[in-house]
Amino acid sequence: MNGHKIICGSLAGACVAGAAGLLLAQRDPVGQAANMFFAGVCILLAFVFVWMGWWDDAVNDNAEPGRIERVVATTWLWMRRVLCWSAALVFLGMAVSMILNGVVLEHMPVFLIVLALGGMSLWVGLKGGGQVQSMGDDAAVHAERRKRYGWWF
Repeated sequence: MNGHKIICGSLAGACVAGAAGLLLAQRDPVGQAANMFFAGVCILLAFVFVWMGWWDDAVNDNAEPGRIERVVATTWLWMRRVLCWSAALVFLGMAVSMILNGVVLEHMPVFLIVLALGGMSLWVGLKGGGQVQSMGDDAAVHAERRKRYGWWF
């Protein structure tokens, strides 16, 4: 087990422990609903860390993917798209709302940030992340994954 898997596994374990702590916390009904929401976010992050540690960065590109790897990769693709495009819908809806209400000069930085987050959410939902920190190789890496997993979409 390499260091990357240890770090991602530790982060996933911390997320599961945090979710359990949130669910066990005694609160009023409103606080309990918030705890359940954030516990769900923690479980989602645990899934992301497990994916990053064992599949995404550690996949053997030379071997033909097995059925389990293909199913997990396709599930991840659609889950990423639904979540990112939902976030993009929220961000771009906020931007449209700001336009319809009239963007005041002092709110322009917030408008630009919301617009940029909406655009980035659309892009990440469509192409995902590449191997480097910039967006320069996202499309090429997505094309490789499409070919590897036999995706037509």
